[in-house]
Amino acid sequence: MKIKDISDNIRNISIQGKIVDMNAFMILLDDGSGKIFVRYRSRDLADPLAIGDRIRVQKCRARIYSGILEIRLERSGRIIKLPESHVQYP
Repeated sequence: MKIKDISDNIRNISIQGKIVDMNAFMILLDDGSGKIFVRYRSRDLADPLAIGDRIRVQKCRARIYSGILEIRLERSGRIIKLPESHVQYP
């Protein structure tokens, strides 16, 4: 799935892209088709992350919060740092 195809209340989303900004609870992810906020908790991370890393976000759902579309990980969701060879992003 591409970010441009995500809308409110979609479940079981899995996407990948590049981290363009982040803080302690939110990642701004870009996959070339658009950008979206990914809300997370530190326990959702398989590896430490930084701006510029390419990641896969698995098992999440979309929702609108304060007028902004974001995705949140479901209970079994994970954020995985991708090795450069596995990235399908320009």
